Amino acid sequence: MKLLGIIVAFISCSMCGFIIDWNESKRIKELEKFIYAFEILKAEIDYRLTPLHEAAIYASKVTIEGVKRVFEAFASELENKTTTDLNKMWEISLNTNKGYFHLNKEDYTLLYEFSNTCGYLDKNMQKKNIDMLVRKLQEELTQSKHKHQKNAKLTKYLGVLVGACISIFLI
Repeated sequence: MKLLGIIVAFISCSMCGFIIDWNESKRIKELEKFIYAFEILKAEIDYRLTPLHEAAIYASKVTIEGVKRVFEAFASELENKTTTDLNKMWEISLNTNKGYFHLNKEDYTLLYEFSNTCGYLDKNMQKKNIDMLVRKLQEELTQSKHKHQKNAKLTKYLGVLVGACISIFLI
């Protein structure tokens, strides 16, 4: 029984290191997907002169997974017009889909900035503001990739090391 406890402790600690690394890599992929979706949204508004509602629908069609859900919910909020506040509509669509993401607080702060600048400005200002948001997201992505590349092995090995230390302590 003691041996079983030692094995479980070692495996669970080791898996924690791998799960932390996996969550960080998922976060990086989700940031890339949001950048792509905002680029599509900007192109729709700028080149095709599409209204925000239709641009959000198109962005949801070309993206996948959680990002798709956010833009679908945003398009639905714009269509239903439950409120006239665009900030509220974007916040509702983000908050209802938070469970699908591995993003951190800073990422959500950047994503919430989108609603502050969209919808009520002219086309050129919307384009510039989406560009600014994309640039900020790309900076965050670059920092996250660098940090992940630097710490990926560390978190995995640290989980294994902590599991080994606990196992030795239990013996």
